[in-house]
Amino acid sequence: MEKEFKELLQSSKKIIGDIEKKVEGTRENLSTDMGTLWGDIQTSFTKIKDELLDEGNKEKAQEKVLEAKEKLDHVKDSVTKFATNFKNDHQADLDITALRAHLAKMDAEDFLEEKRKKISREVQESSHSLEKMAFNASKDIQDFFASLSEQFNKKS
Repeated sequence: MEKEFKELLQSSKKIIGDIEKKVEGTRENLSTDMGTLWGDIQTSFTKIKDELLDEGNKEKAQEKVLEAKEKLDHVKDSVTKFATNFKNDHQADLDITALRAHLAKMDAEDFLEEKRKKISREVQESSHSLEKMAFNASKDIQDFFASLSEQFNKKS
């Protein structure tokens, strides 16, 4: 499971990078609001990628993946709406999407701080349980970004 875990982390980081390149390649065509929203989303992506580091300490790496999953859960809806607007070149829901992305970013930061203590306690309680949770979280992250990547690829 450790090898699969590392592969999921690498795959997720690669997919995030691919999505960033795709949007950056058309950034000049984005409206000002979409560009601002993309900047916020890109900041969230960077934070998620930072959490997906394959550290030497297995438990620390698993804890970081769980933190990344929590960050992703808070911005997932906004990112999905951005992808839909990007793909369809619609801006009807842009104001709502921008607001949700901003609020999700703020909520994620607050929520993460509250959850950090809980995660640390869970790490101490059960290494095996953590390993399974981290693996499932990394799989969820990889699945989400793979699906999002497909949406971006459909635009081309």
